[in-house]
Amino acid sequence: MLKTFAGKSLFITGTDTDVGKSVITAALALCLEKMGYDVAVYKPLQSGAYFEKGGLIAPDLAFVRKFSKTITCKCSYLLEGECSPALAMKLARVPFSLGTIKADFTALRKEHDIVLVEGAGGLLCPVSFENKLAMADIIQYLALPCLIVARSGLGTINHCLLTEKIAKQYGLHVNAFLLNRFPEKTAETATQYVCEELARYTDTPIVRAEELPQLTAENLAGIFQDKIERVIG
Repeated sequence: MLKTFAGKSLFITGTDTDVGKSVITAALALCLEKMGYDVAVYKPLQSGAYFEKGGLIAPDLAFVRKFSKTITCKCSYLLEGECSPALAMKLARVPFSLGTIKADFTALRKEHDIVLVEGAGGLLCPVSFENKLAMADIIQYLALPCLIVARSGLGTINHCLLTEKIAKQYGLHVNAFLLNRFPEKTAETATQYVCEELARYTDTPIVRAEELPQLTAENLAGIFQDKIERVIG
């Protein structure tokens, strides 16, 4: 019998940008909602926002809403500009506050069973040049465990271990590595054995997500059908 996850939260980070954090966050949210939980997805910062119907849209949260209209989505700092959150904030002359992020996160935590927090880039992605803060500082401030999403293939082991080393330096707990975009059938040796070889260097659980033939709510939720306990903790 699955244990209850009510009251838990998780920060989804990655080894780099464009490794599938948004897809994995949506998949987790859909899986948990399917299990009966009231889920919120929180994005502390989002650059690359665009205007639609008179308002700014957060692309990553729009992706979640594409598959579920009942999952609560919130972003504290929504910014234009295809650049790092820190640069977008500097260009927009928006002051950054960890207190704002903590207040918004705490409010969501009080109102929902589970809050999934999605980062931007990797752990050292700048979030405030003025305060010399990175994404890892937000995770540390919120005192959340994290899931590290990585693409599978050449370079994965190096990227994962470097990210885990930074996490340890910040005192962060890593629930698991999630190796994303894992083809069902592949001849690439590095991809076939990356899970086995990564396990030689770390005790952190390693979860693999097969490449989906089509992005549907059902397919996304199915990614974590038998993996949810290993990821949420």
